[in-house]
Amino acid sequence: MNDRSRGVPIWLWGAVVGLILVLLSARGNLWAPENPALSQYFAAQPTPEGFDPNFELPQLDISALPAELQTAARELLSTLNAGGAGRPVEPAVESQRLRVEVEELRQVEGGLQIRGRVTNISGSELQVPISAFELRDSSGASYVAGGGASAPLAPGASTPLELTVPLPPGRGLLLVTSLPPDPPVEQRLIVAE
Repeated sequence: MNDRSRGVPIWLWGAVVGLILVLLSARGNLWAPENPALSQYFAAQPTPEGFDPNFELPQLDISALPAELQTAARELLSTLNAGGAGRPVEPAVESQRLRVEVEELRQVEGGLQIRGRVTNISGSELQVPISAFELRDSSGASYVAGGGASAPLAPGASTPLELTVPLPPGRGLLLVTSLPPDPPVEQRLIVAE
């Protein structure tokens, strides 16, 4: 007599559990928190002593954009003013070793939230400190984050980037990414009318 269980075979349970784990990992790791190292609040910096009032302000006005981007820039301003979310004027930039993609800008309590991803495009591991990012507005004000947080990135790996800045209304915004020895790269996020 063959006393075989009429239940589901154990290998089938294993396949189901494996499939569930694959689906969950494709949507992001639910068991580990997001990397908080590149999720910071940026504060306005005081003007340093010896400040040169003749320095060149970031070019963040709509007239400096090509005609096809001017419409998108105006739509972004309108969307942000209405409390919505939008994509920046320049969604992505690359330095020699780092790609910075900004996917969304949104007005939140305390300022403007900038959400995106940072990807290591080099062939070696990188340590990306929060100090690699600086925000500058069209009035020349600079915003940086405090602390020494950083994110290690293996080649090809990426991590979320979430910055919040107390940007006054009506100002353009520039993200400057500086990871020496690479030269800094500038990314226009918002341009002003």
